[in-house]
Amino acid sequence: MFPVREESPACHVRDLRLRIGEAARIPEKFYECIPWFTDVDRMTFSGHVGVPLGYGGYSSSPAPSLWQLPRSVTSLTINTGVVTLVQVRDIMAQLPNLDDLAFLDSLAEVDRRKLPGIGTVLKGRFGGRLMLRDADEDVVNMLLEIPSGLHFVELEIYCTHNRLPSSAIRLAEACRKTLVKLSHTAGYHCKSYPFSYSGWF
Repeated sequence: MFPVREESPACHVRDLRLRIGEAARIPEKFYECIPWFTDVDRMTFSGHVGVPLGYGGYSSSPAPSLWQLPRSVTSLTINTGVVTLVQVRDIMAQLPNLDDLAFLDSLAEVDRRKLPGIGTVLKGRFGGRLMLRDADEDVVNMLLEIPSGLHFVELEIYCTHNRLPSSAIRLAEACRKTLVKLSHTAGYHCKSYPFSYSGWF
């Protein structure tokens, strides 16, 4: 619609939401235009569970490592099961100003041999809100590996299907100096671990 960057309204967009995966049909050329969204604050990736990107599915989306995302993004939401944790890391690695994070779906499986140390390349403030819904232990471990540490003031953990990973306790402890709000919601059939608050504050 706006083939000339200087004439595009992309610079006025603050909230960018992309549906990716099997059911999505985002023109590949659109990914070349993503850097035009220079003032985006919030970014959301959503999509149906299916064949992960880059695993021979029907998706025309290029691999996240090939995307060029706006560095202005401070809030990232992952609400799809078609990306792996390594691909999420590739997305986060392009966003050095991240403050808020939300993982609202279980991620696609990945070779676990690729997971140790994947969080060590990430940078950001990580001082806003962190929301985890059915996030597995690998997600938590990646966040705990971030060299600059975690400084979230709000932590929301939802367990609708899976039980709370034990490493989530360590996540809360990692934010103990900045955390002012902690909430944990468990589904009816979901087992949980009790929180121990001793020594946090």
